[in-house]
Amino acid sequence: MKRLLWIFIMVLPLCISGCSDDETQQITCAIQVPSDGETIQVRADEKLFIRGYGKADHGQIVSAELKVAGSVIQDVTTVPFYYGYSLPEEQTEGELKLELTVRGETGATATASSTIVLTINRGPQPPKMGTMTDSRDGVVYKTVQLGEQLWMAENLRYLPQQDYEVSSTEPKYYVMLDYDATTELGKGFLDAYGAYYNVPAALQGQASQSMESTQKIQGICPEGWHIPSIEEWRSLAQYVVDAKMAVSVNGVVDETAVGKALAASTMWQLPADIEDEPSPVWIGENMEENNASMFNGLPTGFRACAGEEAWMDLTYSAGWWSSTAGVAMSEFTMPVRMWATEGLLGTSSEFNPGVGLPVRCLKD
Repeated sequence: MKRLLWIFIMVLPLCISGCSDDETQQITCAIQVPSDGETIQVRADEKLFIRGYGKADHGQIVSAELKVAGSVIQDVTTVPFYYGYSLPEEQTEGELKLELTVRGETGATATASSTIVLTINRGPQPPKMGTMTDSRDGVVYKTVQLGEQLWMAENLRYLPQQDYEVSSTEPKYYVMLDYDATTELGKGFLDAYGAYYNVPAALQGQASQSMESTQKIQGICPEGWHIPSIEEWRSLAQYVVDAKMAVSVNGVVDETAVGKALAASTMWQLPADIEDEPSPVWIGENMEENNASMFNGLPTGFRACAGEEAWMDLTYSAGWWSSTAGVAMSEFTMPVRMWATEGLLGTSSEFNPGVGLPVRCLKD
């Protein structure tokens, strides 16, 4: 009996020496991503991702509070977390402070912070209109800055002479429907649609370049401007996509509808013989949605270099010369084209150099 009592007395002190509920927790926390002092670049439409955690030496963590630039993020209430923070429209670049506070069940807290340097890529700048003057004849043209490219926003009207015969080797200059440019009607067509040039006239005798060439050909353009290559035309198309100017249908952007963003919002007509059901991304449909780029592409058709009909597709197609030689037929030259029954910008056509097309000039 005495032995059992001794055992009981020895065990009792062990029971009462354990941790009590009143003992203070030891809390730690940290912002793991992004790191303190890190420079972060995000697009304006992207999220800044923040990762945080907390730890207690015993017991539970019952709450967490994340602040970004002093504002509490209501969606973060516990740890660990991985949160995508949407930048407000008014967000400025520079230092951005992130603060995390966690609280344990006993009321103990811990705080961590991370100050980053934020840079915002707001994407391509919107079109910026301007003007330029052709010193050769004093004609003033509208221009439009689209990304890193400065384009004429009108077809070139420079007309050193007017021709009526066709040629694939000699420079030829035309006015729509061959109206005399000295008459009121002919001048009206020239002012509205620009002049038409065959390739020898557009490139002023220089040879079309390979797809890989980066040579700039001034051609018929004013000093400091040049005939764009197919790659430069494709860069324009990519700008339209990146700047989110391609047309959307029911909220879904159709990235093939680049042409619609480049086409003027008037003058386009659908051919009378179409069989397909019209689509909202067609250039000739819903024309009020055209021309987001302010490029103002008008339907000009082209002057054929063979056959009985000289002028073709005048009200439902547009095209401009590039400085790039054909791929399938190297003696041909590649234009870019648009159609009323499409939404795209075609950059893979090849035309006989005797065809007459307008020119858009690109700043060097």
